[in-house]
Amino acid sequence: MTVDLLSIANIEGKALNIEDVVDLSALDGFDFRFKQPVKVSAKFVSLGGSINLSCKASAVIEYICDRCLAPFEDTLEIEFSEVLKKETPFDDNENKNPDIIFYTGNSVELDEIVYNNIYMNLPSKKLCKDDCKGLCIKCGKNLNEGECSCDTRETDPRFDVLDKFFE
Repeated sequence: MTVDLLSIANIEGKALNIEDVVDLSALDGFDFRFKQPVKVSAKFVSLGGSINLSCKASAVIEYICDRCLAPFEDTLEIEFSEVLKKETPFDDNENKNPDIIFYTGNSVELDEIVYNNIYMNLPSKKLCKDDCKGLCIKCGKNLNEGECSCDTRETDPRFDVLDKFFE
């Protein structure tokens, strides 16, 4: 979604409110995907030569469980703020502040800003439930669906020779 900032860019204190949805399905990751468009409520405010963005986003995301590899859905709701500044020909590319988003022209892509903030807020460990049992280390069965018949007793590898003796 392209947001035209020309109407507020040079007017101190002027605000632009946007409530819409952005489709980020083309930006799915390898272990997550967006189930529906992301709901966005954004406010752009012109202050001192820059534009402050305050945003709330709500996304329904399908993950792959890190333990059992089963797909599951969860809702991610985030709030974030960004500072936007129009790039000028005199800006020094090497000394740019990494906390400021520079844009060219009179518009900015809201999709990219929302996606980057969602991506940074994804859980590092994705579990279908807190007590997920994972997969059997021998046969690969999902242990959340029931126990398997594999012998998973811990044995001391130093006694493996004796185990073969009794067989």
